[in-house]
Amino acid sequence: MKVLVYGAQIAKMFFGELLNILDENEVGYDLVEPNGVEALAEDSKDHEAVITFFPLREAEINALADSVKGVVVTSIGYDNIDVAAANKRGIMVCNIPDYCTEEVALHSVTLILASLRNLCLYDRTIREGKWKTRSMVCGRPHHRLSTMTMGFMGFGRIGQKVAQMMAGFGVKFIAYDPYLPESVFTSMNVERAETPDDVYAKSDILSVYMLLNDETYHLIGKDSIAKMKDDVIIVNTARGALFDLESVTEGLKSGKIGAAGIDVWENEPVPVDHPILKDDNAIVTPHCAYFSIEANLDLRKKSLMTAVNLCKGEVPYNCVNKKALGLA
Repeated sequence: MKVLVYGAQIAKMFFGELLNILDENEVGYDLVEPNGVEALAEDSKDHEAVITFFPLREAEINALADSVKGVVVTSIGYDNIDVAAANKRGIMVCNIPDYCTEEVALHSVTLILASLRNLCLYDRTIREGKWKTRSMVCGRPHHRLSTMTMGFMGFGRIGQKVAQMMAGFGVKFIAYDPYLPESVFTSMNVERAETPDDVYAKSDILSVYMLLNDETYHLIGKDSIAKMKDDVIIVNTARGALFDLESVTEGLKSGKIGAAGIDVWENEPVPVDHPILKDDNAIVTPHCAYFSIEANLDLRKKSLMTAVNLCKGEVPYNCVNKKALGLA
């Protein structure tokens, strides 16, 4: 049993001594750098699993040896893997969906609260020596949180954790997620939206927790923003390209969007001269929502153990294409 780790230098830094997990499970491994599809075809021979730090498009998937049962991405998102091509080859695609649920949820809540209370603007104003009175109020006026409705586009693990954290503030909830059973919404006292437009129309705060694909690319753009309430707060800690950044920037400029909290970007790093960085109502962070000491350890361990499961002929809990392969 062997694992091919696709991205040797990154793997050495990322996994370090945790690679011993493979040894402890009597699984061998080879670390290689990307060097074209022909090299990948040769490198993957006699390997049951591939852990990749690089995209595997159709050409790379098709180059994998017949011995390969599955590939593992060390992240929640797996849009860098051609899942359709993997389905045709009968190759399982596995992500790590649960290593940073608490961290991303907490970061989302932090961005919401900081946006609502103009926190960063107050901080900058004081540092610039512009404190005039103890009762100084600056920036956009804001409502009491308990009068507001929070909307979710996608209501999986992270969205549900955010709702649990926000519930204590007395916020109402509405969520759109056609893949969840009714019991999830009922048990959490969340209104189920039949369409995305229902969420846009009712939300004072809107946060997205969807995977990135052709249907969700630029989900939050000119058309959807026009359907939202005036002065809406929007937050993205999921995938950068869910936001059309130019439309969000324009929405902030016009005042249609009251505030935006953004941790993930379609193009990273975001250009230092992008106008959104000059907007007082934008709170921006550098794709760091996932991080904690515990989450980082969980990610590395779960990535390796998923590869072990694949080598042993098991169907991992985090296989995203079970149904397509007839394994669910």
